[in-house]
Amino acid sequence: MRGTEQFVRELAQENQAFWAGRDVRLDPARPDALLTQIRYRMRQGVYNELRSVELIAAWIPWVPEREIRDLLPRQLDDEHRHYQLLRRRLKELGEDPDTYAPLPEWQALFDWLVACRHRPTVEKLAMFQFAGETQSCEGFETLIRLAQDLDPETAELYRTQILPDEYRHSAIGRQTLLLLADTPERQQQAREACREMNLKVFDAYQAHRARADRGL
Repeated sequence: MRGTEQFVRELAQENQAFWAGRDVRLDPARPDALLTQIRYRMRQGVYNELRSVELIAAWIPWVPEREIRDLLPRQLDDEHRHYQLLRRRLKELGEDPDTYAPLPEWQALFDWLVACRHRPTVEKLAMFQFAGETQSCEGFETLIRLAQDLDPETAELYRTQILPDEYRHSAIGRQTLLLLADTPERQQQAREACREMNLKVFDAYQAHRARADRGL
């Protein structure tokens, strides 16, 4: 059996390779529409953070491994704080933070994640914290870079108040895999869970891109 640390490194590389060129939520080739896209991402972020609070709260009772379970309440608090920060910033910009209507595919993604609470810890934390939060960090890095000249205050909010927490959340996934993915069977569970998550998120991104291209 490959060592656990080697497996985690390889799985991170597989996730990164999956997402190469696939995050289609922002279109830097359209600078005229970029600010509108950023505002949309912020409103979507309000929804995402609130649903993340919901799913973490749903999962905590179903994580029997205490050393992992004890890390989740802080993540829950972080997600709720991000929700409040984004709502406040949108209000400062004269935007209504509650106008975001999630795509059915995006709502279904979170509904599915909440329902995953019954799955083994190695699977669900591979999906959300290891695969999902790591990909979110990369998305936030892109958003910060694109927003820097258009809205530096928002870029700074993401850089200093949100992104560091997201990296810590992804580290929870890594800690989980290092602790639990210690057999070939569990490693295969984690790999399949990451693939499942990546495909579901990508399908939702494609639906978002189609909506954006229609100007909705």
